[in-house]
Amino acid sequence: MRKEVHRYSFNIIESSLDIIIAVDAGRRIIRFNKSAQKAFGYREEEVLGLHVDILYVDPDEGVKIHRRVCENGEFTGEITNRRKDGETFRAFLSASTLLDTDGNFGGVMGISRDITERKRSEELLEKSERFLNTIFDSIMDPFSIVDRDFRIVRVNQAYAQMRGRRVEELLGGRCYEILQGRTCVCDECVVQKTFDSSDPCAKDKLLTFPDGLKVWVEIYTYPIMNEEGRVSHVIEYTRDITSRKKAEEEKKLLIERLEYLSSTDVLTELLNRRALMNKLSYEVNRAERYGSELSIVLCDIDNFKDVNDTFGHAVGDMALRLVAEVLRQSLRKIDIVGRYGGDEFLLILPETSLTGAGNFAERIRAAVKERTVPTAEGEVRVTLSLGVTSRTLRGDGDTIDSLIRDADAALYSCKRTGKNRVIITGS
Repeated sequence: MRKEVHRYSFNIIESSLDIIIAVDAGRRIIRFNKSAQKAFGYREEEVLGLHVDILYVDPDEGVKIHRRVCENGEFTGEITNRRKDGETFRAFLSASTLLDTDGNFGGVMGISRDITERKRSEELLEKSERFLNTIFDSIMDPFSIVDRDFRIVRVNQAYAQMRGRRVEELLGGRCYEILQGRTCVCDECVVQKTFDSSDPCAKDKLLTFPDGLKVWVEIYTYPIMNEEGRVSHVIEYTRDITSRKKAEEEKKLLIERLEYLSSTDVLTELLNRRALMNKLSYEVNRAERYGSELSIVLCDIDNFKDVNDTFGHAVGDMALRLVAEVLRQSLRKIDIVGRYGGDEFLLILPETSLTGAGNFAERIRAAVKERTVPTAEGEVRVTLSLGVTSRTLRGDGDTIDSLIRDADAALYSCKRTGKNRVIITGS
């Protein structure tokens, strides 16, 4: 029975894929299984009876292990072995005591496994991790990764600084909870869009921080796919575009200012002649398209040259501004007014009959008459002469020139018949 048990144990040791080595109390090798032979490059007969230190790079390591087993009955840990050809390898060793037939210490049995490949993989993984960390932390723009539960699993220092938090405060928290104080995903969330579409997304967003600071950012999101081709995480890359937005806004304001200056009479702040004629052309085309009425009023200040000659151009400018103010205050939303030239003004009255335009012109005449211009010699009263014309345009040959010509003829008639009056002509 003992022989059968011994043979059974022998077979287990020899067939084991693990390295099994036994040494006696003097640390000399007494068993060296096939896996040990393969790992070290020795045949069993080459090492039986030899000191186990031939298998260690550092003999002191073997001594320490033996002492630990003697003291504690066992040892587990990593060791460095040397093969027959001098090559070294790392192994994980589990050693325990061997007892002789009388129950006394008889040696040590060690079971180990070559972990060289595993250690190499771990080292490569560690190097790769360090490499990725270096890249991650060297990115100057804010950068984060969230999982499908919207929990932040990675952020760089730039992202934490932008959010006014420490990295440790952000990790593990749901982005919408920890950053926005919300209980659900933010509206128009580009991270959600990337999870849903599996596509990169981008948008501009204005962030407002607790201290009131407002920062424009450009957010890009990129999907990270798992083995099943499903988005498992989303990378969010954020770039501060506040300066760009400010430059764009300044450019927009500059363009608006230039457009305003190019279309506005500086003195009266009404449309200048070029802009006025563009508006008239548009209204004529619109009236022809819909067959609607269009009226215009051409007016000028009576005796304006005398005002300039008597009181100076400063008073003349005040008179122009006064008339412009009355005209501006009298308009409906759809009406248009501008300085036609010199002391002449043109009013464009869409969808207005000849009678309506005449009444409107009369109200303007009366309003201007009630106003005065202050001078060093006292108040100066100015009056207007107004020529009114109207058309129901159907695209049958009526032109801008004919409208202006008729209004101008009516205005000229005012001047000839006493000024400070309204004359109406047209259909």
